[in-house]
Amino acid sequence: MIDKNTIKEMAFWVRVRIEDDEAETMAKEFSETLGWMGERLKNPEIDTVLPMVTPFDEEMVMRKDEVTDGNKVAAVLANAPEGATDEFFSVPKMVE
Repeated sequence: MIDKNTIKEMAFWVRVRIEDDEAETMAKEFSETLGWMGERLKNPEIDTVLPMVTPFDEEMVMRKDEVTDGNKVAAVLANAPEGATDEFFSVPKMVE
């Protein structure tokens, strides 16, 4: 059972201002909702539900595991602000 104090505490943690009369109404609504959910969870209607791995009837399309965008070292290094050496970016020395 959720009471007015619980609602006020939840309002504090989510940084929402709730007046006392609103808290009383919310406590009643929360309790009714949670009671309804509890009844549904006690007796789930699963007799007609088939076991499944996924809700979709699609088959996974697998691709070959191969590199398709490699060997662009020169194009990537062309964007280096200070140029590059061999196959690496040149960066300023940070620690002496």
